[in-house]
Amino acid sequence: MTESQRQELIEEIIELELKMFLAVNNRGGKANCQESPESFRTMRFMTHSVLPEKFLKSYKGDLIQAESDQRNLMTEKYALMEGLIPTLNSSPAIAEIVKMECEWRKEVAAQFPLSVHPEGHERFRIYLKGELQTYSPASLNIYLAHAKEVQQKQGNLVRDRYEVLMRKLGYNSLTHCEESLAKRAS
Repeated sequence: MTESQRQELIEEIIELELKMFLAVNNRGGKANCQESPESFRTMRFMTHSVLPEKFLKSYKGDLIQAESDQRNLMTEKYALMEGLIPTLNSSPAIAEIVKMECEWRKEVAAQFPLSVHPEGHERFRIYLKGELQTYSPASLNIYLAHAKEVQQKQGNLVRDRYEVLMRKLGYNSLTHCEESLAKRAS
C-alpha cells in the first residue's frame, strides 16, 4: 500500500466515523464538539495515523458492519464513557492495551507537561476503554499485537500520535510545541 493509499484509507475511516459522530444524540442537544468537524477529523487522524494497515482495514470493516447493523459506534463509545450502558466487551486485550497506552501517556505528559496535560490521564483511560469496546475481536487483536510490538521496540504510540498532531497544528514537533508554550508562559 502506498502512502497516498494509506492516507485515503484513513480518510475513508474518518468519514465513516464522522457520520456516526454527527448522528450522536446527546442529552441536552448537540455537543459543542459536534459543531467542529475539522477538529474531529484532526483528532481521529492523529489516532489512526500510527496504526498499521492491517488494523485500519479491519477497523474500516467494523465501521461498515456497524452501519449495516444500524449501530452507531460513537454513540456506544460515549454511552460507555458516561456509564449509561453496560460493558460491551470484556476482552482481556482491552485491559492490556489500556495499561500500555496509559503508561505511554504518563511518560509523554511527564516529558511535555505544557503540551500534554498531566491531569488528563483518567479521562484518557475512560475514553480509550470505551473506544476499544466498540472494536471487533479481530481489530482488537491486531491493535494489541501492534502495541506489543511497539512496546518491545521501546516505542510509544501516544508520543507518535502527539508528534502527528503537533505537525498538523503547525509545529515542527512535540518538542517545538513544548518550547513555544514555555516561551509564552515566561
